[in-house]
Order: sequence, then C-alpha cells, then structure tokens
Amino acid sequence: MRALAVLAFLAAPLSAQGTLILTPDGLGPVRIGMTQKQVIAAIGGTLEGDAYDSEDVCVEKESSKLRGVGFLFEEGKLTRISLGHGAEIVTAGGIGIGTAAIAVRQAYRGKLKSEPNIYIEKPAEYLTYWAVPDERGIRFEVNEKRKVYVISAGGPSIEYVEGCA
Repeated sequence: MRALAVLAFLAAPLSAQGTLILTPDGLGPVRIGMTQKQVIAAIGGTLEGDAYDSEDVCVEKESSKLRGVGFLFEEGKLTRISLGHGAEIVTAGGIGIGTAAIAVRQAYRGKLKSEPNIYIEKPAEYLTYWAVPDERGIRFEVNEKRKVYVISAGGPSIEYVEGCA
C-alpha cells in the first residue's frame, strides 16, 4: 500500500505535490543521478542553459517551472541542484535563500564545515553539511551580510565554485 502511495506522489503533477524540500538526495521527485529527460518528466516544463564544453560533459540548466532552481549535469547525470535568487524552497532544516547564517549553524549544529568564500570577503563563507561524507551533502553560500544566497545539494559537485570546477 505504501509503495502505491509513493508511486502516486511521483506521478502527480509537481503543483499537486505540495511544498518541495531540498535534501542531499534531491528535490521532491527529482533525484541526484537522473538524466535531463528524467528531470523534465519529474517537474515538467523545460530546462534551459548551456554546456560548459563541446561534448556536453558538464551542463548547467535552469528550470522553466521552478524559479531560482538550477541543475548541474555531469556526463549526462544530475550531480547538483542549486537554489538561488527567487527560489522559495527550503531544506529539511528549514533553511532557504535569505536565511541568517546563525540559523544554518543551529539547524546543522556541529555538522558543518566552514570555509572562506573565495569571491566575497569575511564574514562571507561556505557552510557545508555532509549527510554521507564527500558523497551527499548540502552547501550554503553565505554573503557579507551573513545571509544565505545560494544553496546546493547533491554529490561532490556542491563544492564547485564555477560550473564543473
């Protein structure tokens, strides 16, 4: 019976599924490891963007359905989901764009790795939570006002600072 409920949820239109939660494994019906076609089938609309190289080894796309949500594909598979300006999605810890860094620290108490932000001076920083060390996690990019401005979830690519590097 539970399996039928899960299948019905995954088959339901995205708008009928309620609030989406970003986790290290995905966003609602979108799971890390999916292809672009599978992501489109899961959320509808289109994915728009460009490849970083001529062989489509690294491709970053934005959703036409979900404002402020981006997807990074490496060698055809989804490796990272990112939330940016305009995204109204939160993590399981209740953290969204614009949340104060102190709230991130409280939600992920003792489980965060802090690193300097390479583009913005302190107190800007990267706060990274690994659910499975170096395999699945969430990274919070914090600006000089100590507010979250980007959240990325997925595999090791959450630590990339530009595209696939």
